[in-house]
Amino acid sequence: DPGRASEMLDQLIQYLRATLRATREESTTLAQEFAAMEAYLGLMKVRMGERLSYRLSLPADLSTARMPAMLLQPLVENAIVHGLEPKIDGGEVFISASSSAGVLEIRVHDTGLGLLPVPATRGGGIGVSTSRERLHVLYGERASVVIGPAQPQGTIVQLTLPLETT
Repeated sequence: DPGRASEMLDQLIQYLRATLRATREESTTLAQEFAAMEAYLGLMKVRMGERLSYRLSLPADLSTARMPAMLLQPLVENAIVHGLEPKIDGGEVFISASSSAGVLEIRVHDTGLGLLPVPATRGGGIGVSTSRERLHVLYGERASVVIGPAQPQGTIVQLTLPLETT
């Protein structure tokens, strides 16, 4: 399917452009991180077709908020790999950001299979534990990653860290 291959190549190029800069930096803006996740989800959409839908919600006043580079990627990848890919009819990933009282909250909500034991052959939870360790080193007790069930199905990962703007 040449058309689909071309679309996948275009999405891959967008993803690489969005992430290449981030891999060289310790921190990035929320707008850049959301752009990278939109490119990643666009790539996965080409692969999964109608089984994947996604939405991103970034308030304009948070676009310049600073955060560690590539922090969202493993969380969004987990939503796809563990939640939506194994589910026959797929589902949706919704990424949103909000702030309150100097705290930035980012949520990755999927409508996938929910919290299931992760087989050792599928990564064994390395992405989430690495994200937690990075946050602890950078912010101590002022940051967290909390994973819980979504209703009526799926998983919500909530990332909380101090709100820092450029």
